[in-house]
Amino acid sequence: MRNFVLRKTFVMLPKVIAISNQKGGVGKTTTAVNFSAGLSARGYKVLLIDTDHQASCTVAFGLKREFDNRSIYAALVGLSPIQDCIIPTGYRNLDLIPSTPHLVGAEIEMVNFIDREYKLTEKLEPIKPLYDFIIIDCPPSLGIVPVNSLLAADSIIIPLQCEFFGIEGLELILGTLKIIQKRLKPSLYVEGILLTLHDAYNRVSTQILELMRENFGDLVFDTYIPRDPAFIDATAVQVPVILSKSPSKGADAYDRLILEFLEKYNLGKRKFN
Repeated sequence: MRNFVLRKTFVMLPKVIAISNQKGGVGKTTTAVNFSAGLSARGYKVLLIDTDHQASCTVAFGLKREFDNRSIYAALVGLSPIQDCIIPTGYRNLDLIPSTPHLVGAEIEMVNFIDREYKLTEKLEPIKPLYDFIIIDCPPSLGIVPVNSLLAADSIIIPLQCEFFGIEGLELILGTLKIIQKRLKPSLYVEGILLTLHDAYNRVSTQILELMRENFGDLVFDTYIPRDPAFIDATAVQVPVILSKSPSKGADAYDRLILEFLEKYNLGKRKFN
């Protein structure tokens, strides 16, 4: 299994990365929010796209889920140009295309669209030059919208919680990825498997971490994300933990993840515009 895709060692900006796992509760949104915020804090222009109808990314930045005409839903079904759906987050270099509960309806509305699986790819073309990175937070499901997200991406980060049930979710997303690579987008590759919710005091959690590294080698990020109450606090105050003024294990872990990612591509810190 470890050889079915390769991690690339070069990058051309702009780069689109999907954060995806078909299992919920694995830290997808937390990763999307903090990975985006961390990159923007290093001077990169970042666009975060919330493609989950629960709109957790949107809420994480304190934005209300009321952007029916300025949302990824509006862009996908043709209600608004995608340029009009970009919302400033209030943090330098970081923008958001929010989600809305109406995104559920896109699955039905897009059924008869021509090339419906490539709508997000098409919509991103005019705005890609505005950013260094576009991060897509995917829902824990498989349908027209999630497939659009994967086909729009250059690569995928797979968050995987350090629990035995997490392996089942990994098998699902890897199976989906194989199908997409074979039939729709051969160039899509795994950026890395990110181990999350690690509990250093739990034997099973440590066993899963070791098992994943043994079976998937360098496809697994060296960095892992620990369980940390700071993530709950960050959600309550609607500030990404990596941008919080209070130090925490979670913030340190995401900071290391971003450094690991940038070092792989020989990218450094950018000067702010």
